[in-house]
Amino acid sequence: MSGGEVIRVESLVKRYGDGGEVGPISLTVRRGDVYGFVGPNGSGKTTTIRAILGLLRPTSGRVEVFGMDPWKESKRVNALIGYSPELPSFPSFLTARQVLEITGKLKGLSGSELKREVERVLDLTGLVNHAGRRIGNFSKGMVQRLSIGQALIGEPELLVLDEPMLGVDPVGRVQIREILLDVRRRGTTILFSSHELYEVERLATRIGMVYLGRTVLEGGIEEVLHHDGSVRVKAVTRSAPGEEVIESLRRIGGVRDVRADGNSVTVVADDSVDVRDQVAERLVLSGCGLLEFRTERSSLEEVFMDRVRSLGRG
Repeated sequence: MSGGEVIRVESLVKRYGDGGEVGPISLTVRRGDVYGFVGPNGSGKTTTIRAILGLLRPTSGRVEVFGMDPWKESKRVNALIGYSPELPSFPSFLTARQVLEITGKLKGLSGSELKREVERVLDLTGLVNHAGRRIGNFSKGMVQRLSIGQALIGEPELLVLDEPMLGVDPVGRVQIREILLDVRRRGTTILFSSHELYEVERLATRIGMVYLGRTVLEGGIEEVLHHDGSVRVKAVTRSAPGEEVIESLRRIGGVRDVRADGNSVTVVADDSVDVRDQVAERLVLSGCGLLEFRTERSSLEEVFMDRVRSLGRG
C-alpha cells in the first residue's frame, strides 16, 4: 500500500452459508478523501465496511487499512478509526455527554483532556444544548449526530460512516451535512456509504459505485460526473418547436443529440464545445419564444443509472 492510501480493497468476495455472495468489490481511499460508497440497499456496502473494520473475514480478495490486515490486526486498525453504524443505538437512560465521556475513557482520555474533547464534539455536532438530555428523548437526527460525534472522539485518522443519513428528516440531513463538511475541511479522511446519491454528490471528493454486489465504477467526483465528456443545454420555449427547428439544432457542430418534449428542448453536446449561443439563436429566430435557458451536467443519479443500463445491455 502506498503512503497516500488509507484503505485498499481488492477483489473482495464474501460468500455466505445460505448461498448468497457479495463481490468482487474493489475500492481505494486516499488520505484526505471524502469517499462516497454508493449503491442500492443490499448491494454489498455494509459487508465491505464490516471487512474494513475487521468484523468480517473475506472469503477471498485483500483488504488493507493503513497497510494492515484489519482481520488479523483489528486492535491496531480500530485505534485509528472512528465508526458510526447504519442503525446506531444507545441506552435510552444515558445522556449525550455520558455517552461521549464513556467513549473518551475507552480511548484512553481522562481529566481535562477528556472534558475538552467532549465539549469539542458536542459543539461540532450541535448537541451542546442537549448534552444533559436522556437519549430516549432524542429525535432520529439527534441520535445520528451523536453517533457521528462518538466516532469523532479522539480525532481518529479515518472516519467510517454507514448510511449516516438513513431515516433522517430534511433538517437533520442539513445538520449532518454541515458536520461532515466541517470534518472534511479539517482534513480527516472519510468513508461513508449511502444510497442517497444527491447527498453523496454534495459531499464526496471521490466515489465508488456498487451494484448487484460488485464494483461498477470508481473515480474522482468530477471525473465520474463528466465521464462521457458531455454537457446538456436545456431550453423551455413559449410554443413547441417544429421538426425543422430540431433538425437545425442537430446540425450544430459538437451536438450529439437533441430531445424535445413539448415545449422543453434538451441539447446534448461535447463538453469541449460551447453551443449555447447557437442553440439560443436558432430557437429565438424560429419564433418559438425562449422562456428559460440553462446548462446542466449529469447528476450522480443519472451516471449511476446509465452504468446500470449499460450492464443490462452487456
